[in-house]
Amino acid sequence: MMALIQWVTGHPVRVFLAAGFASLLALIALPMAAWLPAGVVALALLAGGPVPAAAAALGAATGLLLVFLPAFGAGPALMIVLAVLLPSYLAASVLAATRSLSFVFQAATVGAGLLVLAIHGLLGDPQGVLMPFIAALEPMLQQVAETLSQFGIERSPQEIGAATAQFAWATLCWMVLLHAMLAQFAGLWAFGKLREPGLFAREFRGLKLGRAVAWIAVAAFAASLGAQLAFGRSWQPADDLVFVLAAAFLLQALAVVHGLRELQVIGVLPLILAYVAVVLLPMALVGIGFADTWVRFRERFGRRPDGAAP
Repeated sequence: MMALIQWVTGHPVRVFLAAGFASLLALIALPMAAWLPAGVVALALLAGGPVPAAAAALGAATGLLLVFLPAFGAGPALMIVLAVLLPSYLAASVLAATRSLSFVFQAATVGAGLLVLAIHGLLGDPQGVLMPFIAALEPMLQQVAETLSQFGIERSPQEIGAATAQFAWATLCWMVLLHAMLAQFAGLWAFGKLREPGLFAREFRGLKLGRAVAWIAVAAFAASLGAQLAFGRSWQPADDLVFVLAAAFLLQALAVVHGLRELQVIGVLPLILAYVAVVLLPMALVGIGFADTWVRFRERFGRRPDGAAP
């Protein structure tokens, strides 16, 4: 693996081809694999600097445009490419400058929160903008409603469409944050294989958002709750911001679990259950991640009784 990474990052042409191949490979599982070409870009920036990173970005963009340009036209295709590559490239630039995954995580989370607020500020009624697209999905929503009814959940296509529009923009911003971080994870992991084994594991286990982001989450939740009490309905920008920040704290919770596992505070089973909880009990993990901001589980359980580090 190390030899392959070294060979790929050794020349701009090779990293161009690798990023292009990664973008074509990612198309098989979009949007969940959108981080893959961006991960190559992050690796190129960490290992070789701006020139290989530019070649990787060009290769990734070329691969994506080959598919999306004929399907959607120039404008939408360029927007997709920018959404896939630009946040990750900016995050990788910060990572290359600071060598701190936690700082990148904090900056990317704040950026995703600002993106939420910018969408609401620029569009005015983001849900209303989506309603024509939701209406075009009426047959699909009808199938979803029929499927839910088989499990005893009665929802009309209109209710499902409204719920989809309500959470669509927050989900988009969260996906931008998630893919930007996954790209940094992949790039830092490969860079660690090349230059410093164990680098990614150490940085990931120490991942944290910090109290400033935690207080922003508290303020957003208070604004949403206050609007609910005062006006009988929540404030959507605050709700969307809470959604994005809560999802970020879920990532911190996974880092906490891995940190405690490394300290041998917990075994393998709790680690597996944590990943199961991502799907079944995500709010439990959000609570762990948020509480870690104040309790600092890794530092607390990492101390010996005499106060020395383990």
